[in-house]
Amino acid sequence: MCVDANAGARAAAQQRAREKDANFQAEGLKFFNKETQLERAQEANVIGYSRDNSDAYVRALKTIGKGRAQVEDATRAYFASQKVNEGGRSSRFGAKNYQVLLSKRKEVDSIIDNVLGTNQAYANTLSQRKFQGANAKAREALGIPPAYGAPVMMPPTNRLGGALQIAQTGLSIASSFKTLGLFGL
Repeated sequence: MCVDANAGARAAAQQRAREKDANFQAEGLKFFNKETQLERAQEANVIGYSRDNSDAYVRALKTIGKGRAQVEDATRAYFASQKVNEGGRSSRFGAKNYQVLLSKRKEVDSIIDNVLGTNQAYANTLSQRKFQGANAKAREALGIPPAYGAPVMMPPTNRLGGALQIAQTGLSIASSFKTLGLFGL
């Protein structure tokens, strides 16, 4: 029969190792749940990004529609104010009214170019930054994955120490018998 002097320390180390494994698995499960939350947040962010872009485009289309309505009104006003050229008038007959119409068209075309160009680019950049910020926030909430860390070190078996301890215990018992005079020596 061999007795291990480090048996208690080894049992305690094995218990610490089991606890460490259980904690690591629990933290791993928490991290998995956070990964799932990140995935859902990113999906929601894509939907938000798409909505922001389409909302900006709808605003641009409404502005274009208003501009075209103004051009239509100006064209109606131009043709309503037209007079018949009976041939006796100057060569510049009706030019002023036509210039007003062209000026209104130019103004509306400029607004449309601005809405579809610069303003749309600003809206797209804003929605992209908002999307990237929301994704960064979601990734930050994820944190870092759990690390296992250093392994639990098992103390070595100490059979020699156990045998010496048994021998020492036996000798101390024998010497106490000798001191008591039980052996008759």
